[in-house]
This record gives sequence, C-alpha cells and structure tokens, in this order.
Amino acid sequence: MVVAYLWASRVLTVSLEMVLPGVGGLWLDGKLETTPLFTVVGFSGGLALGMWHLLTVTRASATERKQKR
Repeated sequence: MVVAYLWASRVLTVSLEMVLPGVGGLWLDGKLETTPLFTVVGFSGGLALGMWHLLTVTRASATERKQKR
C-alpha cells in the first residue's frame, strides 16, 4: 500500500509540474493583456520540467530495483 501511495504522489507531482506553469502563463497573459506568449512558454517549460523529473524518478526506481537484487 505504501508503494502505491508513493507512486501516486510521484505521478501527481509530475502532472502538476507539467500543467501549473502553463496555467500561470495563461493567468499572466490575461493580466498583461498580451498574446499567448507566456502561456506557450509556461506549457513548454512545464513539459520540459515534467519530462526531466519523470526520467529522474524512473532512473532512481530502476537503480533501487537493481540494488535489491
């Protein structure tokens, strides 16, 4: 059960890392009345950050499994 909660929190964290920068960019574009510049930058940056974190988590998990053998 603990492992399931651990993975659920990891998935939620990566998902939020991908979405929240874009939502922040959308909010900033609305406040500044600009073109969707900050929205595109936010979603692009969030995607890059989320993918990097996802790769880091999976590498760490693979390393843990190898060490247990």
